[in-house]
Amino acid sequence: MNPDDFWKPFEGEANSFDAVRQIIHGVFDQWSDAGRVFAWRGQVDAARPLHSSLYRRHFWTVGGANPAPDEASLYEKEGNILADVHRWGLHMGERGRLSILGQLAMLQHYGAPTRLIDVTFNPFIGLWFAVEEKRDNGELKYENTDGRLFAIDVTDRLINENGAYRAWEDELHRPWPKPAAADASAEHKESYREWRTQVFAWRPPHFDSRMAAQNGGFIFGGVPYSGTADHPQQWPKTTTAGADKWTIDEVRQSTSLALRAHKLEPQGGGVADNAAYTIRIKAAAKNDIRNRLENLFGYRHSTIYPDFTGFASFGTPDLKSRP
Repeated sequence: MNPDDFWKPFEGEANSFDAVRQIIHGVFDQWSDAGRVFAWRGQVDAARPLHSSLYRRHFWTVGGANPAPDEASLYEKEGNILADVHRWGLHMGERGRLSILGQLAMLQHYGAPTRLIDVTFNPFIGLWFAVEEKRDNGELKYENTDGRLFAIDVTDRLINENGAYRAWEDELHRPWPKPAAADASAEHKESYREWRTQVFAWRPPHFDSRMAAQNGGFIFGGVPYSGTADHPQQWPKTTTAGADKWTIDEVRQSTSLALRAHKLEPQGGGVADNAAYTIRIKAAAKNDIRNRLENLFGYRHSTIYPDFTGFASFGTPDLKSRP
């Protein structure tokens, strides 16, 4: 399964900075004025799946298995990691024990696998990540590869601003439901169903300079599921009525969240739950977009990653990292 095929029927396309800016201002300004809130994520490779680092590495570890890992499998791996964090004594912060989300945020910051997916609430920073200059062993990568910019509707899903979920920030145990056994209560089963059909967002406190510089946050949720007869979950392959549907395994190979791809339609009406919009950034435009973003906003590695770990990763790009 090529994730590019999953998003392509719904994507817009931009071959210049002005084209992207026109989409952002022409479509999303309208929805923002109507009170919608979007989280943005840029990826330098348009064919890359929208996976959390934990799901991606778990998927690789099981050999790209068919079927792809489900929520029960991911929940178990996540629990093992959190237990090891406790054994290492890393669950304690300067002011006492860190909440589960606090632990996951710190793990994510330092590159450990978590179910959190990094996003920004600034569309042009999201665009910067879609065209970011990447190097491997001193050589440029992805310059001839299309990038992708996601806009994910998180209206009413920001846990900071939703009274039903605000307490999640301070929970010392995972606030999302564990997998429901066959004899679980109806309430637990419904909670578990919601967890696997909704996407949540978190705008954490700016605990470091990088988070502040990136206007950063996270999206997260359960692994998508296929549903039941009473609650079918289907992902159409195109916008055509009656179109074929992706299998749940193909969905999971493309996204580890229950996002729903939608076409960018400036005159469209409302936006559906878990709506995800995407813009393909043509490879030939990457360098010019980078230059425009730096000249207009000052976005470059030193301002997006303003810390020592950022310098360690990007401060000496021309030096080889191996023989």
